[in-house]
Parts: sequence; structure tokens; C-alpha cells
Amino acid sequence: MTLPTWGDLEDYHCAEKLIRHGSAVTPNPYYEDCARRRYNYATSPDVDTFRLVFLRGVLENPDYRTLRRGGRFIWCRNLQYEGRLGTPWRHVSFTVDQGQKRFCVAENQMLCIPSKCFIDNNRYLRSKKTLFRSFSSVFDYDNSLSALARTAGLTRDQLTHILEQDNPLKAGTLVAPRLGYFYPKPAETVTPQRTAAHPCGLVVGHALTQSEYFERAFYRVRFGGTTYERIHPVELEIINEV
Repeated sequence: MTLPTWGDLEDYHCAEKLIRHGSAVTPNPYYEDCARRRYNYATSPDVDTFRLVFLRGVLENPDYRTLRRGGRFIWCRNLQYEGRLGTPWRHVSFTVDQGQKRFCVAENQMLCIPSKCFIDNNRYLRSKKTLFRSFSSVFDYDNSLSALARTAGLTRDQLTHILEQDNPLKAGTLVAPRLGYFYPKPAETVTPQRTAAHPCGLVVGHALTQSEYFERAFYRVRFGGTTYERIHPVELEIINEV
């Protein structure tokens, strides 16, 4: 695969609505409304239904275009773990609101917002490097894990074991920065050229999670000489698994 350049990762980050090259201004094809939206606490607990936000990648299936709602979350229910389905990523299926149609989406194309989570993407306070730290995953949020276990007829521990076995981001996995979602930070001693390809990375393991990041999925990844401590799965592309 072709690695994105440092400049592309900076310019095409999903928080930017427009791309400026000199006097030319064009829409950013990777722009995500969720990067600028505010998400309040939920008015009801999410025991059986969950707030999910879907990224642009779901549009690869034209039947899933209704999942894209300008960055607004969707209440999803009847969550069921579907395995990897021949891809590197784990999948979960669900129904939306009161509908009967079943959708199936990979973990790198959706974000979960816990009911007690408030996300303020104020443009004066937002950091591109930390944009995804406020979001969780259906495979790491306590309530959605319990719902998935109930659907599968398994205990939480049994389901967690299966999910970890299927997790593509094990220590030693070779990854690349995902264009539009990963924002680079230069090494302290080197200022890279914008036209240079960003190096691929190696997953070191799960992040050393602190209490403020409880029930969120982060990984430690080393890109060249720089180690990133809290990387969300949606920020990565998988090159080669261990």
C-alpha cells in the first residue's frame, strides 16, 4: 500500500471541512461532521440501545447511506457480534430505532458514545491529535459488551475472550496511519518534510489506560522513532497481522 505523506495527514484530517492549497479551496473528501458536533449526555441509560456514529466508509455499501446523518448519532439496538467476516476488522450487526432492517458494520467505521459521556468539539478547544479519545467502541464499552454477551448467550468473560482472539490490533501488528483520521506529531528532534511518506507503525499493545479513558479502546503504536500512547482503532489501517 502507499503510505500517506505528512502533509496529506495534516491537510486532509476529518476536522477540516475545506482544503486550501495556495489560492485554491476545495471540499475535504474526508471531512466528518462528528469532528465538530457536540454530544450531550443521554437522557436515558443505554442498556439495550446505544448511540453510534458512522463514518464515511459505510457509504461503500449504498444500502447503508441512511446511517450517515450529518454526524448525528443513531440509537441502535439488537447488537450482535458477527466475527471478522473475511476482513481484518471485527463486525457487529444491529437494527436502527424501531426498524427491522439489519445492518452490519466493521469496528473501524463506527464510534460509540456512552450514555454518560459529554463530547464538546469546540473548535477553539479541539485538538486533532485527541479528537477520538472521547469516543468509545461497542467492543470496549461496558454496557454494549453486556448486550452483545446476552445476544450471544455467553458470559462477559467468554465474549471478551473471543473478541480478544479476533482483535487484529495485537502487539506486533504492522499498521499505517489512516488518511483523514490520524493526525501526526513530529519527533522532537526532527521536522519531517510535508512531501515525505509517513512511516508505518508497530502496535506495542493496549494503552496504559487512565481512569479518564475508562471503557475506551486505545493502543500504543510506534511510528518510526515516535510512540503514540493513545490511538483509537479508527485512526489505523492494518498492513500485516501477527
